[in-house]
Amino acid sequence: MVSFLEWLTNWESIGVFNVLMPFLLIFTLTFAVLEKVRILGDGKRNLNLVVSLVLALLFVRNQALVTLLNSFLPNISIFMVVALMFLLLVGLWMGDQPGLNKSLLGLASIVSLIFILWAVFSNVAGDWFNFLPDWIRYMDGDTKAMIIFIGLFVLLVWWLSKGDKVEGAGDGEKLLAKFGKGFGRGKD
Repeated sequence: MVSFLEWLTNWESIGVFNVLMPFLLIFTLTFAVLEKVRILGDGKRNLNLVVSLVLALLFVRNQALVTLLNSFLPNISIFMVVALMFLLLVGLWMGDQPGLNKSLLGLASIVSLIFILWAVFSNVAGDWFNFLPDWIRYMDGDTKAMIIFIGLFVLLVWWLSKGDKVEGAGDGEKLLAKFGKGFGRGKD
């Protein structure tokens, strides 16, 4: 039975990744731009089709451009994943609360950005984290994950057991109360 990896290797050997996919990408993008901009005129779909076809064929003919595209697109997809994670984390911190002030949104954005940078660069940062003490820098990943898990667990237990009083609370407690309302906890 053929595995998925062998199937992809066969596709690579017959030129799917170096000819067909770059052709389809350039053809589709060029045709969409020409249709949207209407640079060749209104109702000139056949001209847009021919120009897109010629440009895509010329692009595929230049293997240096195809190699550049094949090495560039995975980096763009990583950027898109990071941007999506940023938006998900901001949404997690903010919840579905209309009328929140901009400083809270800014704080949520900064916290999310810090988490994303830590997630992206924690394995490839090298000497970027020299300001941390040695006992933290040289700790293995499992120990770091356990410390973070215990810290979040303690924070969650404290937050759930403190009650719903918000009046006269400090800024940190007000922030946690607003965060909790996003998850349906606390009084409106």
